[in-house]
Amino acid sequence: MECQTIHASSPQAAFWKPPQGGLEFPLSLAEKYQPRNPKDFVGLARPKELLRKLLLKPRACGLAFIGSPGTGKSVMATAISDSLPGSLHVVSAQKCDVATLDSLNDKFSYMPPVGNWWVCVVEEADQMTEKAQLQLLSRLDGTAALRPTWGGGYMRGTPPPIIWVFTANGRGPDHTLPPSGFESRFLSRCMIVPFHAPTNEELAPYLAHVWKCEGGPRTPKGYFDYIGDGLSVRDALQRLDTDLLAGCRPRPQIEKVPDLAESLQASIDERSSAAVKAWETRRERQFA
Repeated sequence: MECQTIHASSPQAAFWKPPQGGLEFPLSLAEKYQPRNPKDFVGLARPKELLRKLLLKPRACGLAFIGSPGTGKSVMATAISDSLPGSLHVVSAQKCDVATLDSLNDKFSYMPPVGNWWVCVVEEADQMTEKAQLQLLSRLDGTAALRPTWGGGYMRGTPPPIIWVFTANGRGPDHTLPPSGFESRFLSRCMIVPFHAPTNEELAPYLAHVWKCEGGPRTPKGYFDYIGDGLSVRDALQRLDTDLLAGCRPRPQIEKVPDLAESLQASIDERSSAAVKAWETRRERQFA
């Protein structure tokens, strides 16, 4: 893997002025190493395969990305837009009401997107109101392709070139079950894509690669397994960011848990010894 170096663009670019020479704005590791293509994500084998085939033959659809925080749901939506390419539009669930959806519909109908596709992302979509979810039903099924005809009525046309992406933090043991805030009718119109946290075998080599690219010092054996144990990619990179500044964190000393069989045997031996000692004492008193 090549080391990826990304810096934020200069603010002068917004005013069409040349940036100052040598002026750079460093980013956090979580921002700096954000994947730009779905295939570059750590883990997520099933979502990557689904999106690889979808991007080969794009079609209008709704995708529900369900997973724990930091597993790459929002970044994956951005990577879809970059890979199409398409015009990205992001809406927070708190602002996703009927009026906002009507405004988006007008925008998508009369403004041409970049690359012929719109990618609309609704963050924390399970927080949408019931009315907003009901409003989206007709945008996610066959009625979205209906077009008015001259003189009244409708006829089936081509679905609008919109890929809807709804992100949400899941529930259940692995946080990939859809939250209860979703209407069942709404979910029935979406492809549910679970975002599992990466395994240690997937995450540790990636963290070692980032550490090397950032010029980190030599680390003790098993350090990256410890850093990424049980964490999402974002949380692990935040840890790595801290350690690049403050140095490798010491691993806590874990006391050895005694073996259960050994504990039982020790208890039996202790009780047997006490019983023998009591018997000897009674015997001595009897023959005294």
